[in-house]
Amino acid sequence: MALDTYPDIWNRVLLRVPSASSLLAQDWVGNAFRQVAERRPWSWRIKRQQFLFPAVYKTGTVSVTFGSTTVTGSGTAFTSGMAGRQFRVGLQVPIYTIVAVPDATTLTLDQAWGGDDASGVGFEIYSAYQTVPADFSYFLTVWDPRFNWQLHRNTTQEELNWYDAQRANQASSSYCVVSCDYDQTTTPPRPRYELWPHMKAQYCYPYLYIARPADLADSGAQLPFYLSGDVLLEMALAEAARWPGPSRDKPSQYYSLALAMMHERRAERRIVEMERNDDETFEADVKYAMNLPFSPWPFDSNWIQSHALG
Repeated sequence: MALDTYPDIWNRVLLRVPSASSLLAQDWVGNAFRQVAERRPWSWRIKRQQFLFPAVYKTGTVSVTFGSTTVTGSGTAFTSGMAGRQFRVGLQVPIYTIVAVPDATTLTLDQAWGGDDASGVGFEIYSAYQTVPADFSYFLTVWDPRFNWQLHRNTTQEELNWYDAQRANQASSSYCVVSCDYDQTTTPPRPRYELWPHMKAQYCYPYLYIARPADLADSGAQLPFYLSGDVLLEMALAEAARWPGPSRDKPSQYYSLALAMMHERRAERRIVEMERNDDETFEADVKYAMNLPFSPWPFDSNWIQSHALG
């Protein structure tokens, strides 16, 4: 049996409310879909992705100048693939992001160098931050298969700056995923996260996230497998029953607040059934006394030693 499509549903609305325009019917159906999709984290909104970290690059030396965004290398082999990664020299200056790589010996930073002028100094290029997919809403879990634990997701930048303002901790795995800022190289800017401690070896962190629902009017958009088109039809018809018509001289014969309430009740019954089916498909609410372990954040031996806690 073929699934309902967006045109199928809004055309069914027009069969009942012929005085409405096709654009208005599409709007009713599209709004209905967004209301249903944002009602709960449905199983069909769960997606899998991964954060990939390349190995740190530190071959050669660089020269930097206060107030300049240009980094000049010596003995370096910078590549275009380094754009978007982070650049730093020592621990006394901020971490900068590379926005362009003009050639093998030149980098352009996102902000002007704020440290002292330096020539022939060592450096590091690695990924401290990760940008999430365009449809990202929020994380369900981020985990480390090698160490068999989850990463913490409830740490703020303020807390991280209190724990490790220099980002000097050198652990063999990241402990937490921290909201950082918005990636200005994407359109529109997408959330960017800092994984701490910074991973400087080639590594992979898989994660599950809840995706933002697509707009049904988008090219290639489809109704999710477990979402009944009848639900959207009832919700759209409830809106249609509240629409008085194109003008006072041409009232809608479908206009009726009692009819709108009837369609809403029908829609609600179907949505409750969909929720039950969704729970059976993906048991997200089951809890056990023994939870999956989390990383040893934040007070590991490296942090304690570096901060000389007694």
